[in-house]
Amino acid sequence: MFYLENDRLKVEIQKPGELYNGSRFDWTGFISQITLDGSISYCVPEQLESGKGTGGLGFCNEFGIDLPIGFEAIEVGELFPKIGVGLLKKDQETDYDFFKPHEVQPSQVKIREAASAIIFETANSSPSGYGYHLLKEVAIEDNRLIISYRLTNTGQYPIHTNEYSHNFIGINNQFIGEHYQMTMPRMNQIDVTAGSIVRSQDHLTWPATPESDFYATIDWKVENGSYNWDVYHGEVGAGVRELSEFQPSKVALWGHAHVVCPEVFIAIELNADETKSWKRVYEFYQDTES
Repeated sequence: MFYLENDRLKVEIQKPGELYNGSRFDWTGFISQITLDGSISYCVPEQLESGKGTGGLGFCNEFGIDLPIGFEAIEVGELFPKIGVGLLKKDQETDYDFFKPHEVQPSQVKIREAASAIIFETANSSPSGYGYHLLKEVAIEDNRLIISYRLTNTGQYPIHTNEYSHNFIGINNQFIGEHYQMTMPRMNQIDVTAGSIVRSQDHLTWPATPESDFYATIDWKVENGSYNWDVYHGEVGAGVRELSEFQPSKVALWGHAHVVCPEVFIAIELNADETKSWKRVYEFYQDTES
C-alpha cells in the first residue's frame, strides 16, 4: 500500500492488483481510505456482505462502463482493452456487462513516488488494433485530493468511451439517513429510477435509511455554482465536495444503506495518436471551515 499524508489528509492507495484485481475498476490509483484531520474517514466498500458486488471501494474509477473499447468488433474468445485493468476476454455473444467478471490479462504498471503525489503509468494494446497509454497522478494539497489523467490513443482505431469515479462515500461509516445531505448547485432535473430520494431545490436528503438500492440520473447546468456536488453529514459535522472543471457527459447517483455515490462522467473521443487530459478535484472539510 502507498500513503500520501500532510497536516490535513491521509490517503491510502492500493498497489495495483493486490486488494482489488477484478475486471471492472481501474487498478491504478485505487484509493481505499481518506482521513481528514486524523478523525474523519470517508471511504466504504461497495457492499458490506462478503462476495456481493464487484469489489468497489472508496474513490475508485472505471473506464467504459457502457462503452467498452473494441468490444463489438471482436469475436467470442478474443481480447478487448479495459483501461487501467488490462485485456479482457469476450466470453459470449451478448452486450458487455460490467457487473459480470471477465478473464483478465493484467497490464504492467510503472509507479513513481514523489513528496505529495504518486504517479501510475500503464499501457496496453489488443490484437484487434486498439491501444492506450494512461498516465495518472494522485496528489494532495492541504485538504484537497487531486487526480490527474492523461490518456493517449496508441492504437489504429478511434477510442469512444467514458470515465467516472464511483466515490463510495460513507462519512465515519455512518449509514445514509436523516443526517446526510447532498447539495448539487448545478442540478436542473433529477430522474429517480430506483429507491427514494427527497429533493428540495438543490438539496437531496434521505429521511430514513434506505432498505434497497437507490439510483438517479441528473440533468446538469455546468455554469451554475462553484462545485459539482457536496456530501455532508450533520451529526459528524464534516463533508466532501467535488470541484472538477470539465463538461460532464452524464451525472448519476447510486447508493445503498451504508453508502452514497455521486458519479460525474466524462466523455472520451480520441482518434489515433490523440491525447486527452482532465482532473478530478475533491475538497474535504469540517464545520469550522465549510
